[in-house]
Amino acid sequence: MSPLARNILRDLKAKPRQFAEIVDAHRDVAWRDFLRAWGEIREENVLQRDDDGRYLTRDARKKPVRRSPSRRSKRTAE
Repeated sequence: MSPLARNILRDLKAKPRQFAEIVDAHRDVAWRDFLRAWGEIREENVLQRDDDGRYLTRDARKKPVRRSPSRRSKRTAE
């Protein structure tokens, strides 16, 4: 895996990001090189997306699911 791909993965392990945020963080890299690195990451099959569409790695911690207040009240009423 290229150094750029490893760098992108490190960023995604630290914090889930939208694709545009990933691109913005690597504006100094030629687009073609960026896309090659992104392709390397995709081939490794280590990415997933959260409910907001942000990319994260499979081993990154997931944020806890928050239940809406209406669900809580229905559970307590039962």
